[in-house]
Amino acid sequence: MSARPRVEASDVVFMYAAEPRQYDLYSGTVTGWGGRARAREGKPLEEFLAQVQEAKRRGMRYCASVDFLVDFAGFIDFRPNDFMRSVCRDLDDKPLTVPWLHDHSYKGHPAYWFCSNSPDYRAYLIDQAERACLAPIDGLHIDDYRGTSACAAWNGGCFCEHCMSAFRDYLKRQGKLSADEAERFDYGRYLRQQGITAERYRQNPWTVPFGAEFQRFQREAMMATVKTVFEHAERLRRRPLLRSVNSSASSPEALQVEPLVDYFCGEVDHHAATGKLSIEPLFVYRLVEAFGKRQTATASGWDWAWIAAQEKPGMVRAWIAQAYAFGSLFMVPHNQWCYTPEKGTHWWRGKPEDFAPLYRFVRQHRELFDGYLPFTNTLLEIDEPRFGQAKRLAWQLLEANVPFALLYRTPDGRVHTAGNVRTSGYRLLAPDRSADNLPDEVRSQLHVESEGRFVVSLRRHTAQGGYPLVIHLLHRDYRVEGDTVAPADVRLHLGEALLRRLRATPREVTLFSPDGKARTAPLQRHREGVMVEVQGAGLWTVLALR
Repeated sequence: MSARPRVEASDVVFMYAAEPRQYDLYSGTVTGWGGRARAREGKPLEEFLAQVQEAKRRGMRYCASVDFLVDFAGFIDFRPNDFMRSVCRDLDDKPLTVPWLHDHSYKGHPAYWFCSNSPDYRAYLIDQAERACLAPIDGLHIDDYRGTSACAAWNGGCFCEHCMSAFRDYLKRQGKLSADEAERFDYGRYLRQQGITAERYRQNPWTVPFGAEFQRFQREAMMATVKTVFEHAERLRRRPLLRSVNSSASSPEALQVEPLVDYFCGEVDHHAATGKLSIEPLFVYRLVEAFGKRQTATASGWDWAWIAAQEKPGMVRAWIAQAYAFGSLFMVPHNQWCYTPEKGTHWWRGKPEDFAPLYRFVRQHRELFDGYLPFTNTLLEIDEPRFGQAKRLAWQLLEANVPFALLYRTPDGRVHTAGNVRTSGYRLLAPDRSADNLPDEVRSQLHVESEGRFVVSLRRHTAQGGYPLVIHLLHRDYRVEGDTVAPADVRLHLGEALLRRLRATPREVTLFSPDGKARTAPLQRHREGVMVEVQGAGLWTVLALR
């Protein structure tokens, strides 16, 4: 097969298939979560084919999707006589449901959490992929890809007959059980004999006997199922497909699936209810970039529920700007899933006039986005044992406008950095370092002067041509009452140690913004580096230096 496809930094991604005219309004390029034919023939297939073909006619790459959890109704019809054999079970053998689908039912049945280790349910996942591939799709997205591994981790499952049989074989392969023991071992019965209750297991499944082994078994089974679905679809389409899962690259657990995907496509918590712009999504964008990939983000269901209740498109515009400024993407907010325990599932539809200008700005200035990586002399080390510590330091560095990239060490010893840069020549920061006690060469990279509250993203072009350095200036002093930011003057000082990495002296700067024409600004040279002043900086200003 040929090289893997990519999502580019200037792509405009729709989460769901849209009314075709919206693709044009937003200058769309990718449909990330485009569903599949509801049947293999007849009107459902004709409608799906027309949907895909119309999107492609408008220049879109179309990613269909497979649902590991939410299409419970489809599986009930797929195995109408024995679907209950594929339901996840708790330690008391009670059937489990999907909590966030509590307000859904089908033919009198709740939204069961079906087990992705059940042969019948795996057959249904393959059936979904095959129906997706009946159209000339460009990619495949998997929703709720963790399947039963998530149920085992926090929902009290899965003690169904399929998991008990497969786990018995797993323990035998791992040398944890002899062949004779494996013949008789039932994990659920064993835990009950040890006095473990269903509630205790649900609260902390890692601490019960064989708990760590059971979680590893479920994760490995999940990876095998995801791999099978993707590879089956690619065989059907006879080429690499753009692969994604519904996830944010926000934790070691989320990163486990990274080798199998080309990008992450899903919810990132934005903490909208605080009425402020959270710094936390910027860490996600920085982390995924260490793996050479992107996050096509949306906000969480509870974030969108708050936006729907308060009607604050200005906050959403800030979310869009900061994703693109940090090398990732924010999906077009044309039709957003909202969720609260009280209201359940509901929807909010963004207006094109509120958001389309931002996306058109990105597409019109692709040369400011594609082919760039973080520009810094500093790598923050991060690994699984010290993940929380490193994340907190990263937030502090972002708040303090200290440029950095991440160096991620996986448990198998592999090292990941944006652009696979060599670590020699970079200052390495350990996670236990204090943001108040940084080396001079780290702290002196960038200095921001303003009465406003800005965060800065420095991006360096990785090839010849284009702008050697692009600076994204994001105004984060969001006022929820007016749903806007007030323009402010700002001075940016780039330190000499950082400029030396460019191997060229910037001589001119051009300013771009979504709400104005490009203009030039003076670039002042001084002993410690260079300074540029931006007057009346609004939500998002992009500075291109030559």
